[in-house]
Amino acid sequence: MASRLTGRLRLFGPQSIFRATAIKHISYHTTDYTRSRDWFMDLFGMKCTFDDGTQAAVTFGDPPRDIYCRKRGKAPVIDHWAIAVQNFEAKTVKDTLERWGLNPRYDGPAAWNIQDSDGVSTQVAAEFGCFPGSAVGGEYAMPRPTTEGKVPSGDKASRPGVWRATAFNHICYGTPNYARTRDFYLDLFGGRLAFEDGIKCSLAFGGPPEDAIYFVKNDEGPVLDHMAISIANFDLNRVEADIKRLGLSYKPHGDSAWAIFDPDGFMVEVCAEIGVYPGAAQDPFHQTRKK
Repeated sequence: MASRLTGRLRLFGPQSIFRATAIKHISYHTTDYTRSRDWFMDLFGMKCTFDDGTQAAVTFGDPPRDIYCRKRGKAPVIDHWAIAVQNFEAKTVKDTLERWGLNPRYDGPAAWNIQDSDGVSTQVAAEFGCFPGSAVGGEYAMPRPTTEGKVPSGDKASRPGVWRATAFNHICYGTPNYARTRDFYLDLFGGRLAFEDGIKCSLAFGGPPEDAIYFVKNDEGPVLDHMAISIANFDLNRVEADIKRLGLSYKPHGDSAWAIFDPDGFMVEVCAEIGVYPGAAQDPFHQTRKK
């Protein structure tokens, strides 16, 4: 199998450049960032760790994962993401990316931005130290952007949720050439192929619980078309009862997930930490319960 990133044939399997530990954040454009912020906090028990009046970061899991809720341009859409890597050191990461011809751009002291094989904006990031706007002004900006005055407190920062989010169960990535895109991320970030059937696959890393990227063939891609969030102590019937009580629109997605829709109509799966895989929603062997 030829590697898109390295240009060499694999004889024994890939050896990655970095080791991914989590999907660090996704940048989510929404029509009302405060409404989206509160939706994730109230449903999934996420904490608001940043809010500057135009955008917010809601945080969950260990290492921390973030959803950056922003009112920008077209919505709803995930316009970029960041993958956290083990032992991030800014200069070393930059030098490594340059050596592989990936043309890194500064994205704050804890991340470098590259374009993947489909042109999707992807950050190679530290597990800690990222926040919205950290790259404003560029690499040599003085003073550097900070979170001072932008970290909420009290119930604006944390309040009980219906569930407790623990990980990005997966982000679904539609691409015209799923194998090429799969190999790019596998070469760059490592991980394990947890599922593959010739037209789609799951690349998992970190954990437990693991995060995963689902690469799915989509001739209209590239597009990050939905997110799935793992919750602690998932029980299919209990979660459905919660969804009904809250009056949310939903549909079944196998025995380990329900698909719900946020205030902008974007699909968000509520998942068990294990047992979810690409295509489970259509797999008759994974549909023992019905809505």
